[in-house]
This record gives sequence, structure tokens and C-alpha cells, in this order.
Amino acid sequence: MLKSVSAIDYAVIGAYLVAMLAIGASFMRFNKGASDYFRGGSRVPWFVAGLSSFMSGFSAWTFTGAAGVAYQQGLVVVLLYVGNGLSFLLGYWLFASRWRRARISTTMEYLTERFDERTRQTFSWTAVIFHLFTGASVLFGLGVFVSSTCGVPIGWTILVCGAIILIYCVVGGLWAVVVTDFLQAVILLPFTLVLCAVSLSRIGGMGAFLAGLPAPMTSLALPNEFGWGYVAAWTVMVSFGYNTSVMAQRYFAVDDERSARKVSLLCCGLFLLGSLLWFVPPLAVRVLYPDIAALLPGRANPHEASYAVATLALLPNGLIGVMLAAMFSSTMSNLSGTFHLHAAIIVRDIYLWIFPRRDGERHLLAVGWVATFFVGASIIGLAFVMAESGRSVFSVMLTVNTIMSLAYGPPALLGLLISRTPRWSGLASFLVGLALGCVGTFGFGWGLIANVVGVLPASIAVFLLSIPFERRDAAGAAGRRRLAERLATPVDVARELGASEDRTTEVFRFLSRATAGVGLVSLLLMAWAAPGERGTVVLYSGITLLVAVLLALVKGAPAPARAERT
Repeated sequence: MLKSVSAIDYAVIGAYLVAMLAIGASFMRFNKGASDYFRGGSRVPWFVAGLSSFMSGFSAWTFTGAAGVAYQQGLVVVLLYVGNGLSFLLGYWLFASRWRRARISTTMEYLTERFDERTRQTFSWTAVIFHLFTGASVLFGLGVFVSSTCGVPIGWTILVCGAIILIYCVVGGLWAVVVTDFLQAVILLPFTLVLCAVSLSRIGGMGAFLAGLPAPMTSLALPNEFGWGYVAAWTVMVSFGYNTSVMAQRYFAVDDERSARKVSLLCCGLFLLGSLLWFVPPLAVRVLYPDIAALLPGRANPHEASYAVATLALLPNGLIGVMLAAMFSSTMSNLSGTFHLHAAIIVRDIYLWIFPRRDGERHLLAVGWVATFFVGASIIGLAFVMAESGRSVFSVMLTVNTIMSLAYGPPALLGLLISRTPRWSGLASFLVGLALGCVGTFGFGWGLIANVVGVLPASIAVFLLSIPFERRDAAGAAGRRRLAERLATPVDVARELGASEDRTTEVFRFLSRATAGVGLVSLLLMAWAAPGERGTVVLYSGITLLVAVLLALVKGAPAPARAERT
């Protein structure tokens, strides 16, 4: 029998949302200028940046659209998220160090030196427009989830959640984004571990779990719609997306290239672990409720509510509120990264192009606030439109991500690896990829595989075929040479960041105390749990408190040691 959301669950959600706003206000003091606001002064601890990058890589979409695929198709969705994890190995081997050594504030910023201002402006305007739709689909996914569990209208969910994310992003900048991402991970990861364990226990263990699923759902002979070709195409697509955009911004928010590579490795490990944990509950629902449409009559895509059904069926009240907070967590992490990245692009890459003399740090900080508000308000409006259309969350997200990743990714990443192409190579490669992707998707109905097979080779070929023309492009040679020199020069933390404060100890002290608070307060939820369900609350609280103890052990480099190296 499915439980309903109770008053204690709403109280948990309310407390969580208030805490997120308080964190944004608390980290205002870290923002002395635009550099702190947009990249944390390159002083964000790698473990915090890594968890932030991981949290930005998924959202409530994972627990709606992807969970719906798990409910319908089984094993294939686990393989898709394994592909997500493997894509970060490219960052570890190739791109993380290069992004950090580029010494920039946005992924668009290096395009002027590597290519030219036309390329930067085209990429910037297009990225802002396309990723408004990505952010809107993420917020739409949260609306679907909350509507499935609480019966709250999707529109109200979109408005309230979007407004809260917008406030703490505008106020706190990147520091608020990464710290709230970290705390959201502290809420989400123990919860998913507990729900996975409870799901297996309810069914009777792993053997009964696998036996209860239809054979095609556990077979490596994948279904036609999501076969091995689809898995391979997905991995290629996310490899471009996860090594640019929001993810790349975390690489240049840390102190040096070694920390940037650690960010990649942490994200890889967490995605591989998550691929095993996240999709056990929707698959358990497939065993318990093979006809979910009858359980949720009147819904356009009832399978996308399978994770919500698992929570309502298996967890006590109180932890249901934690689950909803976890869904808010994952979506807020993704959206806060989107809000912040696109505000940075608007300020650094568009505003300064239009008003080149207005570059004071305090002035750009104020413009950053306005830009963040504009991006957030636009995403909230688009999410309303998507909610009215009744589209599948999975299809909306996949369409936008595919077009943008395959158009923007090849020239952006190849530009970091290959310096001997002319100024126009990046723009030509991008426009060819964007045109083919839009025409193929909207004109001929291409899916993921057709886009990867059709768009990617064409975009890469245009870039590589421009190499013979590089010698004729003397005007752009100086910028390419400067960028190449930076990419070849390791970051000297003592010299380049010596004037800025290492905030590792301060940040982790705050994170440890906040995490311990979550663990202790969650013990109070036993008062609302049935006797047989109290062990679940204790398990969640115990995992959270263990994490708090481990965080308290993290210390930054002592000031005297840094002084001796200078």
C-alpha cells in the first residue's frame, strides 16, 4: 500500500529549503569580486568541486525519466549511467588538466584566443539559448516527481523550487553553488543507499529481485530501442557534454591540475556506484507493481513515477520527506550549475563584448546578479510551457543534450588538443554540427544514434580538414601561441594563488557541522515511524553521521608551509 505525504514530510522539505537559502546568505562574504563569484577564486577544494560536478551531472530527471526507462527496459539504463561514469575518464586523461591550465573563468573565454571573437560570441549565444531548454526540462522533471508523490500541481512546484534556487545562486555565487551541492549529496547519497537496501529486503534479496524481473530486462541482449549501439552512442554524446560546460567550470575552480584530475576521478567513481544504486528501487517497483498504469491512472507517463512509488511504498513518513528533499537536492544542484554557468557566459563573454570598458570586479559582480536572475526566470517560464505540453521528461532532455553536446563538444575539446588549425575552424565545425543536428532531429526525426553517426564525423572532419590552412592565418597565430604556452605550463599555486586564502579547513568545518546536524535531526523522525520502520531511520542517520566525522578530518594546507614555498 502506498503511503501519503504527511505533515512531518512537508516540515522536512520546508526545513531543507530554508537551509539552502541560509547557505547562500552565509557564503556572500566569500565574494569579493567577479573572480570569486564565477570560479571561487580557484580555491574550491577538489573534493567539494568533485561532488558538485557529480551532483550537477544529474537531477530529478534521473529519478523520473531515467527511472522510467529502468522500469520499462531494465539493465540498459544501468549501462547508460556506466557510460556517464566512463566519460569522466576522458577528463582525467585529457581535458581536466588542460581546462585548469587555460586559467579562465568560463569555457567560452578561451575561444577568443584559440579561435576568434566570432566563434566565442556564436558559441555563447547558442549555448545560453539551448541550455535554457535543458534547465527547463530538469525543473519540469522535478515537477513531475513532486506531483506524483504529493499531489501538488506541477506549476506550483516549478515556481517555488525555481525561485529558491534562483535566490541562493544570485546571492552566493559559485561558493554557494558548490557548498549546497555538497550538502545535497550528503542528503541524497545515504538516502539512495538506504532505499536500495530496503527495496531488496522487501522483495527477499538479490536472488528474488532478479528472478522477479522479466528475463529480457536482465539480459545483455538489449532491447531494439535501447540496444548496444544506443549505449555506445550515449557514451559518446555524454563524453562531449560532461567535459565541457558546467563540468569544465569545476575544473578551473580548483587550485591546480592535479586537483582537477581528482575531480574527474571522483565523478567517475560516483557515477559507477550510482548506476548500481539508483535503479534498484524502480526495478523493485516493476516486481511489486508490474502494471503501474493501473496504480496511477490518468498519468501520461506513469512509469516515470516509479521511483516515487518505491519511496511511498517502502519508506516511513519522515524519510519520505527526506526523499523529496533529495529530489530537490539533485535538481537544485543541476539547475544551480546551469544558472551560474550561463550567468558567467552572459557577463564574461557577452556583456564585456558589448561594453568592453565596464570591467571592474565590483561592477561585474552586480551584473552577475542580474544575469543569474534573468537565466533563472527564463528557465522557470520555459518549464511552465513544458509542463503544459505533457512531453516525456526523458525525450525533452535527450533531444536538447544531444544537439548541443555534439555541436559544441568537438570543436571545444579538439581546440584544447590540437593548436594547428585556423581561427575559423571552431566556428565552421560548430555550425556544421548544429545545422546537421537541428535539421536531422526536427526535419528527419533523427534519434540519438543517427545524430552521433551523422553529426559527429562531419563536425570533426571539418575541424581536421582545416589544418592545412593554419599557416595562412597569421592574424590568429599570437592568440593560439599564448594559449598553447599556458596549456603547457603547470599551475604554480604558490605564485598564482598565493594572495588568496585557502578556505579548505573553514569550508569542511562548516560542511561537517551541517552534515552532523542533518544526521542528528533525522533521528527525531523515529517519532513518526512505525516500530518496524525505525531501523531504516537509524540506518540513514548513522550513515550521515559517519560522513560528518570523516569531513571533520579534512584540513587545508597550513599557512606557514605555503609561505615557505613562495
